[in-house]
Amino acid sequence: MNRFHKTRTRPARRGFTLVEVIVMVTIVAILGAVVATTMIQQGAEGKAQAARIGANRIRTAVQQYLVDQGLSKPANDFDLEVLTLREEDGGGRNGPYLNSADHLKDPWDSFYVVLVPGEKNFDFDVVSYGESSQIGGTGPEQDIHQ
Repeated sequence: MNRFHKTRTRPARRGFTLVEVIVMVTIVAILGAVVATTMIQQGAEGKAQAARIGANRIRTAVQQYLVDQGLSKPANDFDLEVLTLREEDGGGRNGPYLNSADHLKDPWDSFYVVLVPGEKNFDFDVVSYGESSQIGGTGPEQDIHQ
């Protein structure tokens, strides 16, 4: 072998072909669509769960108010705003039962409603009408009764 003989080598290929780029962009787009769909579904379920928690908080506050007032059930026209008032402002004896009027709104920025008698509970229900803010619905628009 000749020590001075140089072999010709092909220059190294750098970069991607157009087909490789198209395949990668397609894969990233599909993954992005799957992740976005999952995130949207989780967001809707998270709001529904927050509405359930808020309704339970209000139900507990109403029950505390009823005990303090010596009542067995709320009046048919019960105003939830009384839960945010101190006794001297027209609230219950140990009020306020909720820290803020913001607690009277569901995650969709609509006010919770008290139904007397309740559909789920014998005495009363605290209801959020979901994303649609209308009675009935399915999915994120479904009513939440606590």
